[in-house]
Amino acid sequence: MLDVERRHGFSTRAIHEADLPLSGIAEEPVSPPLWMTSDYLYDGLEHYADVINERRPGYVYGRYGNPTHVQLDRVLASLEGAEAAWSFASGMAAIHTALTSMLQQGDRVVAQSTLYGGTFALFTQVFPRYGIEAGFADPTRQGMEAALTPNTKVVFLETLANPTFRVTDVKGIGELCAERGIPLAVDNTVATPVLLRPLELPGVTLVVHATTKYMGGHSDLIGGSAAGPRELIDRIRTMAIEQGTTQGGFPAWLTLRGVQTLALRFERQCSTALAVATALAANPKVAGVGYSGLPDHPDHALATDLFGGAGYGAMLAFELDGGYEAARRACDALQLARVGSSFGSLRTQVCHPATTSHRQLTPEERAEAGIGDGLIRCAIGGEDPEDLIEDFARALERA
Repeated sequence: MLDVERRHGFSTRAIHEADLPLSGIAEEPVSPPLWMTSDYLYDGLEHYADVINERRPGYVYGRYGNPTHVQLDRVLASLEGAEAAWSFASGMAAIHTALTSMLQQGDRVVAQSTLYGGTFALFTQVFPRYGIEAGFADPTRQGMEAALTPNTKVVFLETLANPTFRVTDVKGIGELCAERGIPLAVDNTVATPVLLRPLELPGVTLVVHATTKYMGGHSDLIGGSAAGPRELIDRIRTMAIEQGTTQGGFPAWLTLRGVQTLALRFERQCSTALAVATALAANPKVAGVGYSGLPDHPDHALATDLFGGAGYGAMLAFELDGGYEAARRACDALQLARVGSSFGSLRTQVCHPATTSHRQLTPEERAEAGIGDGLIRCAIGGEDPEDLIEDFARALERA
């Protein structure tokens, strides 16, 4: 394991931080080994009791984590600048487990109105069954301040709102939460720690990810993570054990493999996204482009300040005047980019949020979130930018 005090760079830590001493093996493997066992054997009853009661280090059962899981958590904590991390079976499992460890009956969580559909459904359909109230507000300091009530116990944000990719004022809202003593949890899936490490900002308590996306990077795993102060992660870990939401060994190993190339992949995807967004903005068939890297985007200055010039993300949205039918014709005509259900991998994928990822919202809620019937979400992959630009231009001729 690297000595963090040596201040190695992001990519170096992503590759080397997983190293664990292996007893009985003199040679160190280049790739972190995969532990596929679900349970463990002990020298006797006292040994087992000591481990499960955490009187001595060791492993108990897959729900409690295994060596591969521990390796991944070490890497994720390092990349986020956190004291500790825990990985989950999915991104939604991470959000659900983290927030239910921080909230109880009678509490209120306030989130931005432009929120991923699955998270919106969790807040509006599941949490009310627990007696937890959800409120929604504009993702600005002023908007959030107006939504806070005495029983608000957590504020929840997405760094880049999915699927419009408006930029959230994480700094301003973090300062507000610090002043009010309210924990702030940030979903940083779309931005990744390459662009932003929210825990380095005042007021941010927790960062969550769907590691399915850019962390894994190859569309071959489902996973999630939470990183933050050790005391909070210990509480979340306890809840994960009780809820059964801990990630398994194999997807943890796949994430370990993927995260080593995160910086390389994401930097390329961000530069390609800017090129594609620029081309789309110049196309007369496109009514508008949601990508903060464009100089005339309303959030360009905010994004430049927040991300420090590291990039503007690998996802964008563009609107067609013809509504759903125009979006359908354009998406069906694509050849390199394909209609797909997720993002973060090396293949460019598009979707129609109003009928898929944000289907849980009413038409009025979608309108408030800026999700029109002609909106297409585009997740840029690893293809050459010139090929993607040509593919979109050809498809738009049919829109």
